[in-house]
Amino acid sequence: MADELRAAVRSVRHRRGTAAAIVATLTLGIGANTAIFAFIDAVLLRPLPYPDAGRLVAAYELNRGMKQATQLVAPVRLEEWNSETRALVALAGSYFENATDTTSGAPERIEAMRTSPRFFAVLGVAAALGRTLSADEERFGGPPAVVISDAFWRARFGGDPAVVGRRLVVGGTSRTIVGVMPRSFRYPTATTDMWIPAQTPAFLMRERRARFYTAIGRLKPGVSLEQAEADLTAVQTRLGERFPETDKGWAASLVPLKEEQIGGVRRSLWLLFAAVGLVLLAACGNVACLLLAEATRRRHEVAVRIAVGASRWTVVRQLLAEGLVLALASAACALLVARWATAGLTRLAADLPRITEVHVDSRLVAFTLVAGIMTTVVFALAPALQATRVDPADALARGGRGQTGGPHRLQQLLVVIQIAVAIVLLVGAGLVIRSFARLGDVSPGFDPAGVLTFRMSASWSENPTSVVSRLARTLRRIEEVPGVDAAAVSQTLPAGIDFPPSEFSIVGRQAGEKQFAHARGVSAGYFRSLRIPVLQGETCEDDPAAPLFSRALVTRAFADGYFPGETAIGHAIRGPNLAPDRQLTITGVVGDVRENGLMHAAEPLVYWCGYSPYWPDPYFIVRTSAAHPASVAAIRGALAEIEPKRAMYAVRPLVESLSRSMAQQRLNTVLLSLFAATALLVAALGVYGVLSQQVAGQQRDIGVRLALGARGGQILAAIFAHAFAMTAAGTVAGLALAAALSRLMTALLFGISPHDPLTFVVVPLVLAAVAGAAAFIPARRAMQIAPAQALRDD
Repeated sequence: MADELRAAVRSVRHRRGTAAAIVATLTLGIGANTAIFAFIDAVLLRPLPYPDAGRLVAAYELNRGMKQATQLVAPVRLEEWNSETRALVALAGSYFENATDTTSGAPERIEAMRTSPRFFAVLGVAAALGRTLSADEERFGGPPAVVISDAFWRARFGGDPAVVGRRLVVGGTSRTIVGVMPRSFRYPTATTDMWIPAQTPAFLMRERRARFYTAIGRLKPGVSLEQAEADLTAVQTRLGERFPETDKGWAASLVPLKEEQIGGVRRSLWLLFAAVGLVLLAACGNVACLLLAEATRRRHEVAVRIAVGASRWTVVRQLLAEGLVLALASAACALLVARWATAGLTRLAADLPRITEVHVDSRLVAFTLVAGIMTTVVFALAPALQATRVDPADALARGGRGQTGGPHRLQQLLVVIQIAVAIVLLVGAGLVIRSFARLGDVSPGFDPAGVLTFRMSASWSENPTSVVSRLARTLRRIEEVPGVDAAAVSQTLPAGIDFPPSEFSIVGRQAGEKQFAHARGVSAGYFRSLRIPVLQGETCEDDPAAPLFSRALVTRAFADGYFPGETAIGHAIRGPNLAPDRQLTITGVVGDVRENGLMHAAEPLVYWCGYSPYWPDPYFIVRTSAAHPASVAAIRGALAEIEPKRAMYAVRPLVESLSRSMAQQRLNTVLLSLFAATALLVAALGVYGVLSQQVAGQQRDIGVRLALGARGGQILAAIFAHAFAMTAAGTVAGLALAAALSRLMTALLFGISPHDPLTFVVVPLVLAAVAGAAAFIPARRAMQIAPAQALRDD
């Protein structure tokens, strides 16, 4: 075998042109597949980085009578579930907090997770240094402790192994570092800096409607998800009997933790993997064409070897060895391409779940090697068998001149397949490009140009009264900065709601079908900052002392949907997201906003006026002057004057935030377009290669036709007719396949049908133009054949 490989290397070196074309084609196809497989492997295939991760579940409260059926878990209910369940080892919860680290004096925003008892035990991960939180530290009033992440430890303390026992001032409280988590521990995100015990006070443990824990649990060995869900629902049914006012009608819902984290991107990734697989198929077809052409040219060489005694199997083995050499070279180059492509895609898909786990490792190396060897050797087998299917006497008598027939028909079939693949990918790319263009034309309902957004670090434990006065004071100071036209606060960014609507009722109407709407608290300058038009009535008052939860503005969709034919102004509503004893009087109607993102139509929305005392870190929305805009530095300096111990973070233009909301659609568009362009190039090369070989093989016949009086135009027409036949066959097959598969892309499209007529008309025209350009060079070469020279060479 070693001798055959050495001989194969020598043979490949003698055919550098063909070898380079094969390696380049496979490098592109295998490299792209490896890069996408890196994402598939890290995001979808690998288990979560926790011991026995398959038994981890996300837990929710469930009420099927509500539109927002699944909700977060109340701390008191989490403890009751934990104590009464027989199907789970334990349950724990956590919630996110933007905290301020003032250990070094200057405020620095950090991402902290407040955790319930048993948090680290449920995940099953021990600290790399020190320990995790103790039961004493997790109770209310316990010692102030903190566990830090590996990244925070390295960035702040330089990886000092003596960090355990040192102190951090977080949110104004001095906390002792008790442990450092392993590098692989990234729950819930890779950017979480530390975990702080929630130490929930007794009054909050009595609030059964206070649902804010993101809960996780670990199933007992041998217990299925369905059994555990039934067990928790039975526990909740008993709680409903004990606390009918708050717990009746509620159940439990469990979802595998991995599915919870990656379910939203599963379809997109598999579709991209299928698309890049088609690119590899087209590349392999091109390689097979090249090898078939090479086999035709080597008929004389093979005939000589068989004539001198070599067996057919020996020759086949030698040709396969050459394919293996090409495969190894292609795989090595593909790894370099995959490494570069993976780094680029990681930056492009920064919001993808588990993105930090994407990298080229031994699994990717193995995948690349297997893909390279399998594709090259399999597609080298047919040419090898074709090359050895030769009559030595006939081949030697012909002097090695190629033949038409079988090999050419196989090459033509491969080109037809390449064209069909290109059509499928071009249709897919055309659909997402058209969809993305439509998305860009959609108005979000507000003007994001010139608007700056940011947040300030805060703690959920702040006094509610001080939160209101602080937010009002901060807004007044921002509006004093030169170059600021308007400023406001909002619980979420516009077009940034990613949770279901909540139930509400209209005061004075009989209860009927349940009614749902989104809701958010905003300050008075919100509509002026975003230039959302006030269509009827009045906007919010700019008075922090105004009664909270008393006035509201609603969108046109809300008014038209719930008050058709009458004015909504003056009516009162209860909820959404308010206590049952609170009601809001509608004082105005504003324009619709696509709060669930640009891909979703505007839904009914309620803006209640005022500063929420229970939401200490809202988004600040600042409109700057078009002529002399305020700088970030000026705003930061103004805030430092009044809040020196708070960090300003998440600073970005609203236009950028809106663009980031379309990141997944942009990624799909870019990748599918690249794949389609690659497949189109491969198909064009296939057409060019087959026609070039045909012209070379029929040089004598063309010379004879020219000598007998055929005109150059007739030769040109014959070559183009051949190209048209292959292109037409591939186009018909590709369009049929694209029509069948395009329905799978429905979830990725916006504003167009998966069978968009324009796309299905333009794509064949584009491919026909490219195929025509690829056919022109061989056709022109055929027209320039000199009859006398062709006959003499023959």
